[in-house]
Amino acid sequence: MRLFLLTLLNGLTLAALYFIVASGFTLVFGLMRNVNLAHGSLYLLGGYVGFYAVHYTGWFVIALAAGFAVAAVVGLAMQVSIFRFM
Repeated sequence: MRLFLLTLLNGLTLAALYFIVASGFTLVFGLMRNVNLAHGSLYLLGGYVGFYAVHYTGWFVIALAAGFAVAAVVGLAMQVSIFRFM
């Protein structure tokens, strides 16, 4: 029973991740009318920053905020410098 619950939760977590990525694709393609695959890289960058922040500070909330902030700033910089001219 425990293995079933763990497998079920892992499946739900993966399905939620797939949903977030797919909705990002749909939103970006629907609004900008071009295929933009940069948001996957921004998720990965936020994850790396969050991992290192929790490794050095030990606080999950700080890691969550740092990952979000870095991904948002880099995404905004990409929008202003690259995607606006596409």
